[in-house]
Amino acid sequence: MPDEYEVKIRRKSEAEKDLEDVADKVQAGAKAVANKAKDVGRDLDWEYKKEKLKEKFD
Repeated sequence: MPDEYEVKIRRKSEAEKDLEDVADKVQAGAKAVANKAKDVGRDLDWEYKKEKLKEKFD
């Protein structure tokens, strides 16, 4: 059974991963909005998904 220290380390690691995921989503959303502002005819949902995929593979 893991001790209290190991549990805290695991939780911290999970929290850091979650924070990185949120940051990636915010960054992808910001890029999608910027692309939408440049060309109002673009689909914002599609731009977000495209930027999110780019972030994943970079």
